[in-house]
Amino acid sequence: MYHASLIPPVGAGTARWSERLILLALESATEQCTVALWRDGVLTGLEGASHQAHSEALLPMVRKLLAGAGVDLAQLDAIAFGMGPGAFTGLRMACGVAQGMALGLDIPVVPISTLLALAEGSGHKRVVTALDARMNQIYLAAYESMDGQWHTQVAPCLCDPDQLPPLPQGIWQPVGNGAELCEAALRQAWPGQMLPVLPGRMPQALHVATLGVQAYLSNCAVPPEQAAPLYLRDKVALTRAERASR
Repeated sequence: MYHASLIPPVGAGTARWSERLILLALESATEQCTVALWRDGVLTGLEGASHQAHSEALLPMVRKLLAGAGVDLAQLDAIAFGMGPGAFTGLRMACGVAQGMALGLDIPVVPISTLLALAEGSGHKRVVTALDARMNQIYLAAYESMDGQWHTQVAPCLCDPDQLPPLPQGIWQPVGNGAELCEAALRQAWPGQMLPVLPGRMPQALHVATLGVQAYLSNCAVPPEQAAPLYLRDKVALTRAERASR
């Protein structure tokens, strides 16, 4: 279990940020499963064991996290979850758990992009985020922090490494396992714009929680029935013909 006392994140108004708020965050879009609890400006979180399936780990982790923090389910104001893109099963798991809990508690949910969560955790203001999408592709987006807010410069998309979208001028920080796998392709597509890739970075519930609090205080939460994963891909495997052509 980790603990982190946070200063107000970029763009949060001091008065609104001081409001009392308890928010649970779930992130299972990749092979790493994490949960976090925001309680009045303090974050507490848990990371699942690498060998354990998300379906087995997520709810027990939530129960352990809440018990350790002395928080009852009925005290939650909202639930944030990593909406994707990412692994189909993991996205459905986080969304389904968030929806089910929120419906029972009559509270809203806050869908947060996993690629934006990567940017939030990077420590940089101009970030290219990329996750391994398998099938020789990556999930990619680019965000820039301006005036204390994240602005989308490249919307989340599914890309072949040799067919990347245009990127605004400037020096960018690449982050995510997709960036690690395709660093050479990123440098070729955007010569002179890429810093060295930050290694070992994955979407974390801690950053989903931070973004979730900002979204909640900005009235961007939604009713549970309106929450949905962001897949970007409508199939999970290539056909034989597609595999042969690559």
